[in-house]
Order: sequence, then C-alpha cells, then structure tokens
Amino acid sequence: MPFDGVTVVPILMGREGLWGIRNSAQIPLGAFRTLRNVTLEDSTVRKMGGAAALGSAIGAVTVHAAIDYWLDVSTQRTLAFTSDGVLQKDDGSGASWANLATGLSAAGVPAFTIGGAEELGKNRKAFFFDGVNSPRVLSGDAASAAAISRPADDWVGTTQPRAMTVHDDGRMWAAVGNNLYGSLPNDHEDFTSFRLVVPVASGNLGEYIAALRSYKGLLLAFKYPRGAYAVDPSEASPRIIKFAEAGVYGPQNVQQIEDDLLSVAPDGSWHLASATQATGSVRATDITAKRLGAFFREQINLAQLAAAQLVYYAHKGVAKLACHSVGQTTKNRVVNFDVLRATDVGERWSIEDRDRNEALFLRKKSGIEIPAFGDAAGQIWELDQTDRGKAGAAYTMEAELWDNDFARLVPKWEGRRKHGRFLQVEYDPRTASTLTVDVIADGLTSQSLTFALSSGPGALPQTLPFTLAGATTQLSQRKRMLGVFTRLALRCRNTGLNEDSGLIKLLVGMEYVG
Repeated sequence: MPFDGVTVVPILMGREGLWGIRNSAQIPLGAFRTLRNVTLEDSTVRKMGGAAALGSAIGAVTVHAAIDYWLDVSTQRTLAFTSDGVLQKDDGSGASWANLATGLSAAGVPAFTIGGAEELGKNRKAFFFDGVNSPRVLSGDAASAAAISRPADDWVGTTQPRAMTVHDDGRMWAAVGNNLYGSLPNDHEDFTSFRLVVPVASGNLGEYIAALRSYKGLLLAFKYPRGAYAVDPSEASPRIIKFAEAGVYGPQNVQQIEDDLLSVAPDGSWHLASATQATGSVRATDITAKRLGAFFREQINLAQLAAAQLVYYAHKGVAKLACHSVGQTTKNRVVNFDVLRATDVGERWSIEDRDRNEALFLRKKSGIEIPAFGDAAGQIWELDQTDRGKAGAAYTMEAELWDNDFARLVPKWEGRRKHGRFLQVEYDPRTASTLTVDVIADGLTSQSLTFALSSGPGALPQTLPFTLAGATTQLSQRKRMLGVFTRLALRCRNTGLNEDSGLIKLLVGMEYVG
C-alpha cells in the first residue's frame, strides 16, 4: 500500500478556537491563527449561519441602535435610531416603518432600555438615551416618543444620561457624569418629585459612568476609562464598593451571561464579574490575556469601542461583540466568545467579518432570541439562519491552524524535517460542499487541495476507491501531500452558497526525513 508506515496525526477541529499569543510552545495542536465566519457548535468547525432581511429597509440611513420591543406577550415591535437623527418603529415584521421622533442629534452613543409597567395597568415603555439628547420615551404602542416627562433639574443641554437601567428596587436609574439618579418606583419618568442622587467615587480617575447593570441586588456602575463599582441603593447611605479597576467605554459594553456579567474594557480586554460572599459584592477577572494576548490591541479599533454592542445569544451560549476593526470607522467585525464551553475546554474565540453590524441586538423569532443587526443601508437582518448565505450571495469561511512541528506527539520530530504524504478530512455531512485546504509548509503555501464532501452517508454501489461511513461522520478520500517541511500549517476554506459541512478532524500523514 502506498501509505504503509506513514505516521498519521489527527488534528481535532472543534475543540480550540482563535489563539492570539505568539509563543508557539504554548499554543496547542488544533488552535487557530485565523477563524472567521465559522461556528464551533457541536464541537465542529462549520460555516456560520446565514442572514435574512427583515421586511424592507428603513431608508438610506445607517442604523446606530435597535431593540426588540414587546408591548405584551403577543405584540412585537422593532425600534431603531438612525443616522439622520430619527427614532423609528416598525409594524412588527419590518414591512413598514414610522417616525417616533425627529430632529435629534446623532452625536451621542445611542442605546435603549425597557421600563414602565411599574404598576398593574400601566404601559410598558421603551427608553432611548445617548448622553446628548434628553431621553425619549415610547409609552406602549404610541405614535410618538416624547422627551422624558420629569428629568432631573441638572440634566440640561447636552448633559444627559449616558446609561439607564431598571434595578431590583423598582426604580429606573440613570447615570450623568459620576452621579446616579433614581426615579420614583411607580413612575420611571419622574426624577424630580423625590430627588435621589448617589455620587459614585467622584474623585476617582473615572471621568463618567458609561454603563449600568442591575446584578444580584446590586447596581453596578462601570466608568470610563477605569473603575467598576457595586452600589447598594437600598441603604440610607448607599454602600459603594469598587470591585474592578477595568471600566468600559460605552453603555452596551456590558452584558449578563448566565450567572455572571461580561464587560469589555477600553483597552479591549474582556472581564468576567461574578458574585462572591467573601466581600458581599462581586469580583472580576480578565479572560482574554491567556489565549488572545495583544490580539484586540492589534486587530480592533479601540477608539470606537464606545459604540460597540455586546449581546449574549443564550440559545447557543455565545457572547457577541459588534465592533470596528483596526483603522476602520465602520462596524465590520463581530468577536464571538463561547461561554458555555469555557469551563471544560477553555475560552474559545472566533471572528465574523461578513456583515456591517452597525446595530447588533437580539430579536425573538419562534420563541428564541436570535442575533439581529441594522446595517448602513437601513436594513434589519436576522442572523444564524439555516441556509449558509446572505440575500442569495455566498460568503467565505476560513479556518487557519497555527503552524506546528508535531513534536508533542512525536518528540524526535522537534526541529526536524518531515515529508508530507497525504491529507484526509473527517466531517459531519450536513450538505454537499467543496472544501479547499491550503498546505502551508514553513510559512509558504505549497499546495491547495480540494475535497468534495458529500451530503449524507456513503452507500453502495460506489466506484472504487471509496469510504463507507455512518450517517453522521464521513471520511473524505485521501489527497497526496508533497514537499518537505519542519513546521506545517493548514488553512481550510469554503466559499460555496448554502454549503455546510462540519469539520471534525484533519488526518495528516507524514514521514520523518531527519
């Protein structure tokens, strides 16, 4: 047989994610240098879900912020703020859009939060805030969004709330500068009838409170550029504890994921805040340094993080950050963090660059909150669709492994030359697809091998040679590799429309040269 005596190295494709550190001795086999437009669900490498347009475009505008707004359990609306300074509302399906407020400044960092329904019979309300315009409020399904009815006396001009959230005490809390303002519990628009102001570390280096979250009975205030504080507003003299040095840049840089809070600091590092009984507060840890190193500083435009939007796709356990790549002023990146697998396989990261995600949010569809976004052409898109395409167009999946000398598996291969003999793909056949694998020998692309992956189990009759496998796992034919190398990397690519096969393993046949 032509491959007798060849050492076969299996490379698991779905365990590791993107690694950004540069020390190759610490990068495991199966880690990726590039991992874009993929999903790691089911512990395979698959092309990420497609995108479907929701109704019609709002107009020739950029969508800066959006939210899925439910008046009750059966009435759904999408609210959006666009680059022309207009608040918009759709009919529930995106088929038509109506203006709620016009003539607003687009100079702030826009965001929404849900309030209202303070007492039985009162309307649910959507609050819009951006730090520049007076907060706007949509009550129920009204035809317009009016300015908040009773703002605090010192909210004047462009000194307006940068962050708002409803806390466990029933109040709407707003942040202006270093101060927290509490509304009446029975009226989330009333900040004047009973003046409740809590200064948060005014003398600290944090310039202002950029984000607020209610978490386990505490109100968490994240400052820019540094400092995160846990506030207990239920006490007559509110207890304030600093629980992290890292702050955030914008109102949507913080998101709850399962039992913890995830935040993105102005330097691009990601931090996890967890409840602790030791201090009666929370503790924070950096989760990016180990695997990503300086990746965010090198790849992401940190100056634009104020407008970045972090959401948690709970259905698949993935946190998603829509942001700008380095040097760009358009939001053309999504960074994905696999939350649910972090405890058993460690942090897994990937990148999306298919879409211009100007306003990332979650939208309920068939009972599941799925990712959605507004783009620079006024269109709302629903993500993670079964078809691997966007408006009938294909996109590229790319997964490039870090180069390796495989000495961890065969110690004598360290620093020695190997002869490539063959490459084979083990995969989950979702659809018929064409996979291209670039062979990168010592930093140079030496071959591009093409594999035709089938859509189902092998069956007789077949033309020899063939591999007969089960319904969920198949082996491709072997492709001959050429050349001699010390270190080898492999790059997998797929560009076909609606093509989706889950990559399980790459089987690399090699011989020792010396």
